[in-house]
Amino acid sequence: MTQTDLEPAPQPGSGETFRSTNRPSAPPTPPPKNGKRKKVFLIGGSILLVVGLILGIPYYIHSLHYVSTDDAYIRAHITAVAPRVAQQIVKVDVLDNQYVKKGTLLLTLDSRPYRANVAVLEAQLARAEAAAAGSRYQLAFTRQRATAALDQATAGVQIAKAAVASALAGVLQAKSGLAQAEAAVALAAADVARAKADLASAIAKSERANSDYRRYRGLLKTRDVTPFQVDTYRADAITAAANVVAARKTLLAKRALLNQSHAGILAAKAQVQAADALVRQSRAQLIEAQAKEAAYDVVPQQVGQKTSDVSSSEAAIKQLKAQLSLAKLNLSYCNIYAPVSGYVTKKAIEPGDYVSVGQTLLNIVSKKTWVVANFKETDLTLMKPGDPVSITVDAYPQFTFHGYVQSIQAGSGAAFSLLPPENATGNFVKVVQRVPVKILFRHLPKNMPYLVTGMSCDPEVKVR
Repeated sequence: MTQTDLEPAPQPGSGETFRSTNRPSAPPTPPPKNGKRKKVFLIGGSILLVVGLILGIPYYIHSLHYVSTDDAYIRAHITAVAPRVAQQIVKVDVLDNQYVKKGTLLLTLDSRPYRANVAVLEAQLARAEAAAAGSRYQLAFTRQRATAALDQATAGVQIAKAAVASALAGVLQAKSGLAQAEAAVALAAADVARAKADLASAIAKSERANSDYRRYRGLLKTRDVTPFQVDTYRADAITAAANVVAARKTLLAKRALLNQSHAGILAAKAQVQAADALVRQSRAQLIEAQAKEAAYDVVPQQVGQKTSDVSSSEAAIKQLKAQLSLAKLNLSYCNIYAPVSGYVTKKAIEPGDYVSVGQTLLNIVSKKTWVVANFKETDLTLMKPGDPVSITVDAYPQFTFHGYVQSIQAGSGAAFSLLPPENATGNFVKVVQRVPVKILFRHLPKNMPYLVTGMSCDPEVKVR
């Protein structure tokens, strides 16, 4: 009997599954997982779609009303200060980054050459005016002709005029001598002061030499020094004493020369007084001769030549006056003032520097600032002047500035570049152009931060 014959037969309806005694039963089938994965994907996608709609719709609506760019910078007026005359700088009165008002003295150039030029032209003008006065006198003389008495009176007038002119020339010569005497006094006084200084220096050197000689002579007894050294210091003391004597003689000579120069001033003043007296006398004689001449009838003759001389003299005077005005103008250019109010930047000068005409010495940046934003051309569809703008400066993220579109440049940045693109040759690749837009600030805060030109900012323009 086999083992299979001993197993009881399954009863019908017992609920047990019939199993073959020859093979094992199959394992149970696991439940499907694709349905759960699809469900998770659907839920996640729905959530992402809802979040995208929640975030995207406001952004889309915002983009319909606003345009912005990060290609924007703060700008300000920058004025370059340059000299109109070439000269050496004597004094600089401002510092880097200092705020100056319009009309503030920035620096001073050496004005001595221009002052000398003004003085020379003034002297030439005075001489030309004197010559013109002489020409007018001659014209008046030629216009007056009469009888022999008139000729005699006219001759007297001319003699008197010549005497006045000679007397005036003597006055000028005497004044010139007085100026030379005063200059000699100043030079002699300077020589006296220099001689005094030399005497004081010689006395000091003599005292020091005597002191050294006495000290070394005392050391000779202790044999700390050699007799040769003592003789050397004795010779130095003698030489210093001789220098003192020479300096005193020089001082006396300079003082004598100063006294002589003072005497020269007195003599020059006397000459000036004498010349003035001669001028007064000559003018009195001229008045008397003119009175005699006026008593006779006037006969015009030979007026044309004298009139031409007068016109030539007056033209020379006008030319000298124009040159004098130009010289005074150049003299005024030695003081350079601030043309506008603002901050001093890029100061590249110091006292002693030699500057040339048109050389940029420093720049002045005004306090008034604005924003230049380079918008894409596709952002300008609805933009127009007057649109409100919100501005955020990178340096001050805690502030939000307000402004408005002042103007839109009539040309893209590429159109005004140094080398504009040539699109008519080669292969063409369309590139979105950027157009500069000028934005002005409005309602700046009281605690206004320090805005400088070149700072980056992000403007946002409301176009709807």
